[in-house]
Amino acid sequence: MRANIKLGLFNMLPVALLAFLNHVIAKLTGNALFPTPPVSLAGMQALRDELQAAISAGTDGSSADREHRRSKVREVRDLLRVTADYVRAQCDGDAEKLATSGFPLAKQPERQNEVGVPGNLRASSTDVSGQVKLRWSKAEAARMFRVERALSDPTLGAPEWKPLSLVARQHYIVRELRPYESCWFRVTAIGVDKEGLPSDVVLGRAA
Repeated sequence: MRANIKLGLFNMLPVALLAFLNHVIAKLTGNALFPTPPVSLAGMQALRDELQAAISAGTDGSSADREHRRSKVREVRDLLRVTADYVRAQCDGDAEKLATSGFPLAKQPERQNEVGVPGNLRASSTDVSGQVKLRWSKAEAARMFRVERALSDPTLGAPEWKPLSLVARQHYIVRELRPYESCWFRVTAIGVDKEGLPSDVVLGRAA
């Protein structure tokens, strides 16, 4: 999975933004992975000094001082955004390279390896002859569900399980059954690269 960096600039107070910019400048200085940032290190340092001065002036200053501080904050945000885009392009998703840039790595979603078992499988006849409706509960990390049917009682031996369908929802209507014939059903959750164990077996009869 390709790594990325995050910004979150709009949640930063001016002093935090200044500290962030200082950190990025320090990490990029002498870093051979990033030889030509869109704004030179000298340009970054100059804007850093301007923001620091604007923060000091705006703390107890006039409304004009505070507006000047806001203007410098916007400039620094723009600078960090274009620098982040440059860093992404240079690293091409390489986490080790991205980590040297001073920008924090974006959190990778945790991959769920174990696929759960669908629970509470229920079978009920419908108002239509020859149909049984199946319902079941969620299963961890499931992307799809495989519905299967057997025509002999699993408690009396190993039946032949016939796949009926792959569905994304937690219900399925089995059609074209013989009225009142006993059928056994089970459901298996399928994840990204593996599947879980089959559900408990349920008996169903169509009307």
